[in-house]
Order: sequence, then C-alpha cells, then structure tokens
Amino acid sequence: MKAITIKQPWASLIVHGIKNIENRTWSCPKKYLGQRVLIHSSGKPLNYDNFYDSILTNEQLLALPENKEWKDFSFCTGSIIGSIEIVDCVQNHSSIWAEKEVYNWVLANPILFESPIENVKGRLSFWDYLGIK
Repeated sequence: MKAITIKQPWASLIVHGIKNIENRTWSCPKKYLGQRVLIHSSGKPLNYDNFYDSILTNEQLLALPENKEWKDFSFCTGSIIGSIEIVDCVQNHSSIWAEKEVYNWVLANPILFESPIENVKGRLSFWDYLGIK
C-alpha cells in the first residue's frame, strides 16, 4: 500500500480527523486521488510543547476539539499511525489548514490505527509499505 511521510504533530492531527488538508509544494498525482494511503509519522517531529505553541494559528486552535488535550494524542515518530483518502488537490482551499500558494491536498475518511506500526523508516514522496495491502 502507498504511504506518505508527514511530520508530527500534523500526522496525528490528520488521522484524528482534525486537519483536513496536507500542504505540499507539488501537486498530488491524479492516480492517487480517491485512493487510501497510509500516514507515516516522520522520525523527526516539529519542535512543539503543546497545542498552544506557535505552530498553530488562533483559528486552528479554535478548531481543536474542546475535550482533547495535547497529552490525548500519541505523537509517536517513525511509525505508520493510520490512513486517509486523498479526495482532491487544489490551490487556495478555504480550509483553515490550507496554506496559500502551495498545493492543498484535500483529505477525508481518516482512520487512526489502534496500535501504530513502529520503527518504520519513511521516504520522500509516495512510497510502498509492503506490510499492508
């Protein structure tokens, strides 16, 4: 199955169904639209301490579930933590997670794995993970 590596905390926010956009400088190949791909959390996370760090805008902070705290998320790294469907690829999407002047991959139907698949080395772009078909 195809996988894509994303840094934490973005990877966890995606599989928890909070972040519905993945921003990339390159367009998602059409053959992946409508496809389910695995979400691999990068071995190196962004530098953050909690939801109130400067990595989130005020609008994004307001979009977080009120019943969730930073400690409620498993921000493991170097692991496949779930999957998502890529349903579209646009620019200037209206989502609060969309960055301007890059490609916004529109994500839907997240699945958070009950147990992450740990110690998996990621790669750039899409890559094949042979443990799941």
